[in-house]
Amino acid sequence: MVSVREALQNADLDGFAEVLAPDAVWIGRFPGEVCRNRADVLEMLRRARERGIVPHPEIVYETEDTFVVDPHLDGRHQVVTLHEGLVSEVRAYLSREAALAAIEERPW
Repeated sequence: MVSVREALQNADLDGFAEVLAPDAVWIGRFPGEVCRNRADVLEMLRRARERGIVPHPEIVYETEDTFVVDPHLDGRHQVVTLHEGLVSEVRAYLSREAALAAIEERPW
């Protein structure tokens, strides 16, 4: 099994599938842009690849259970949250600053 870090850095869709929790949630930049489980997330990523959208992810910040990833697409950044070693949530932000601020402002 690959690590979350390896799957993210290598844009490895098969590896990402291995580290994605069954009940993972992906929240995009716009209202209604949401995936509610592993199957939805993987389908969204496959469709994006079919449309020629290929990320070149770079981890720009990390903690024990969180990564901030720059996919080098359009300025957006994603906060990837882990639970029990698996990706439980991915949330898109319009900028690196917004993603980092979201981590600092977590109420828990």
